[in-house]
Amino acid sequence: MRALAVAITLSLLAISQPTHAKEETKVPRQVPSAPTSKVHTAEESAALVKAAREKEEARQRAWDQKTKNITRGICSGC
Repeated sequence: MRALAVAITLSLLAISQPTHAKEETKVPRQVPSAPTSKVHTAEESAALVKAAREKEEARQRAWDQKTKNITRGICSGC
């Protein structure tokens, strides 16, 4: 009985694949337009770089603390 149910399920899936593929080709694809980029001044660029660096350093500190807490329970020193 299970074999029959599996066979029917697989055949239904196989039959639905060509139908699904045909439906996708009917939908026109939209080409995204290129974003217009803003030209930043030196001060704005420096501020963006500083913010990104601080964010990355905070993420790294959190990761270091997490791994330190995990290894504290595993390793007691040599």
